[in-house]
Amino acid sequence: MMNAIAIREARNDLYNIVNRAFSINERTIIAKKGKNVAAVIGLEDLEFLNNLDEAEDRVLAEMADDAMKEPGENISLQDMKKHFGRG
Repeated sequence: MMNAIAIREARNDLYNIVNRAFSINERTIIAKKGKNVAAVIGLEDLEFLNNLDEAEDRVLAEMADDAMKEPGENISLQDMKKHFGRG
């Protein structure tokens, strides 16, 4: 379940937002001036995202290592991350 609220409302209901993120894994999007700017998620979701980032970094590193073995122009891992919007 994903809930979206204005930042004003979030200030007034932060305790409940955090409690729902923890207890029922509810994700809440915070909007500022009508634009989604942040999210409150449970620690379990955050750990999953961190693990996903680490796995992606490993795959990109392997791709970079393989590319470095090929003849021609090569790019760094950092440049590859930027290319894929991760840098």
